[in-house]
Amino acid sequence: MMSKGNYGYAKSLKRRRLLLMLLCFLFIVADVVSSLVFFQTKKTLFVVLACIMSIPFAKNLIGYLMVIRCEPLSEEDHEKAEEIAGERETVFAYDISVTDTEGALFYPCVAVYNNNVIGLVQKDQNFKKKDAVTFLKKVQEGVPTKPRVVVVDSLKELKRELDRLNPPKEDQVDADVKIAERLLELGF
Repeated sequence: MMSKGNYGYAKSLKRRRLLLMLLCFLFIVADVVSSLVFFQTKKTLFVVLACIMSIPFAKNLIGYLMVIRCEPLSEEDHEKAEEIAGERETVFAYDISVTDTEGALFYPCVAVYNNNVIGLVQKDQNFKKKDAVTFLKKVQEGVPTKPRVVVVDSLKELKRELDRLNPPKEDQVDADVKIAERLLELGF
């Protein structure tokens, strides 16, 4: 399984949730059918097991529904993002989600550079840019320095934001690592 922050994580998570959901569903159906075939009744422990298996089924169904709208960068855009990261000698985090009681937001690519967090948002999400910034500002909680948070719509804007920044000093690189770790804790 891929780890969060790597390119392809959202796709891997979708597949895993779908597979687990289908396996749970098949187990439930097989359990109930076998109870009916062998005992001609639904009043067996097999049906109790099927009811218990409905909990992981529901958990994986909800997890799948949450990630179904998450569209990662295309291969072409991923290559462009890697070129931008190589120019700046930084690493981008991919497939980042941020959850809240209000909902969830997905960022296909996020750059942490010199105490700045620059998130790329999907154009078809139902959130305004202001809301996307508010979600991403959760990265400021629990880190020693409060990073500046910016949200952009395209890789061109991401590159433009990075070009405005000076290279980080030695001590800032460690702070950026802490910010990136906090970023990976925020969502599913």
